[in-house]
Amino acid sequence: MSCGGPLPGRVVMLVANGVDGDSRVQKAAWSMAAAGWDVVLLGRAPGSERLEYRLGGARVVLLPVGSAVSGYERGRGASLRSAWARRAAYARARAVVARWDAVDAPRSARLRLAAVARRRLAAHPALDALLVPLGAGRVAGRLRPALDGLRGVLDRYGGWRSLNPWFRDLELAFAPVVAELAPELIHAHDFHMVGIGARAAARLGVPGRPVRWLYDAHEYLAGIEVPGRWDLRGRLRRRMLLGVEREYIGRADAVVTVSEAIAERLHRDHGLTRRPAVVLNAPLVRTDGAAGADGAPEAAVPEVRRAVGLPPDAPLLLYSGGLAARRGVATAVAALPALPGVHLVLVARRGDPDAGELRALAGRLGVADRLHLADYVPPDQVIPYIASATAGLVPILHRPNHELSLITKYLEYLHARLPILCSDVAEMAATTRALGVGEVFQAGDTGAFCRAARTLLADPERYRRPYRPDGAAGRALPGYGWAGQAEVLDALYAELTGRRPRPAAPPPAGPLLLTPWPDGPGDPGRPCTARAADGGVPTVQG
Repeated sequence: MSCGGPLPGRVVMLVANGVDGDSRVQKAAWSMAAAGWDVVLLGRAPGSERLEYRLGGARVVLLPVGSAVSGYERGRGASLRSAWARRAAYARARAVVARWDAVDAPRSARLRLAAVARRRLAAHPALDALLVPLGAGRVAGRLRPALDGLRGVLDRYGGWRSLNPWFRDLELAFAPVVAELAPELIHAHDFHMVGIGARAAARLGVPGRPVRWLYDAHEYLAGIEVPGRWDLRGRLRRRMLLGVEREYIGRADAVVTVSEAIAERLHRDHGLTRRPAVVLNAPLVRTDGAAGADGAPEAAVPEVRRAVGLPPDAPLLLYSGGLAARRGVATAVAALPALPGVHLVLVARRGDPDAGELRALAGRLGVADRLHLADYVPPDQVIPYIASATAGLVPILHRPNHELSLITKYLEYLHARLPILCSDVAEMAATTRALGVGEVFQAGDTGAFCRAARTLLADPERYRRPYRPDGAAGRALPGYGWAGQAEVLDALYAELTGRRPRPAAPPPAGPLLLTPWPDGPGDPGRPCTARAADGGVPTVQG
């Protein structure tokens, strides 16, 4: 690095998505920049151009990710010319990665032994995945103990690498830019970046000035939905993801996650010396009546009811977030024929791939006129935006990961003082009952949803009373806002770096401009030349 070491106060955040739509990542970057940290957030560009914009006081850079490694692995049988080109690109990429590997080897002897084992037993995850359909048969029963032990050893020492070369493509795109930025602290968001953050910190630290890094576990990876019995590719991918987290999580200087239950499980599963800190997926809540992050005055904040053209007295159920099948939104759509006069609005990212199927379902059921889609809004406008609904929905299905935390939309509904219709996933169902703010129904059961909805809609005011200052929900709300979560993160940064920066001046308000890097994707060390730098916040929703 030309700077000779890490830059004091410089924090580089890493995320494998396009940032837009990831409210946790955005809020973390925005609030830590406001606390005085020099924040650069690196995400993945949607195409081949490098993009850059401002997020409050943070700088966001979206990097194009190539396919030098994964493309070679996928296309070995293609034409001779393209095969030679891929092979040359693959060789160059492997040479770069090999140099990085040489630095990232604090356990070099064990890693060398693990490499030998991987070469000899590279198929172990495939065998493990194939055992699943065999159930508890004699062969499976005899082989599984040995495979379980082998799997644990290889995962801990890099056995996942041969299963997904896509990680190498990410590292080739991100690592040189991280090096140019010379961070004092790396904040690796989600499991895709845990290894890249660890390896970058190991490479970039200099004697007496280490680069610290923390892993932000957005979910309980071991509890993510297991693919179908015969979905070998899906099971291999899940094995790979678990492996990369298991190898690197213990090397983090700190771990944070989204709930106490997940913190406890990560602490137990990985034998961490320190229990992860908890930073909830809490919403941004404006309390001073100031202009929004996009410069709009409070009076100009839209209402979702107005956005879909419904009068104030029309019963309106609201769901916000992704529309994938595991979210259970189809349960609510299927209930509409039994709830005459009730409307359902889905606040979702424009172009959500699952929206079409839900629209088609509503059409087949004859309720298309009562299903509405509304766009996302900036994160500090979410609360006033959704507050005009009659009730908020969390119809999420039972999955191990879904049972363990209060998800973003749930906390947004609380701050909007909405009655809540929630499926019986453990943490959110228990909170709903304890606070008295809604009704709980059996996940995936349309009849149970209808019964709960009728009960709630018969007397919505009953579920709003706990939000009064002296009510259970009213007393709990201060702990569910983002301001308190940002304080936890800021204190952790200060502990890891040994410094406490001076809070930054508020950024100027103005419209968000997402502008391409004018000079193309090259030269990662060049300063920002985007057309505007402002205090805007991208359009997101939890």
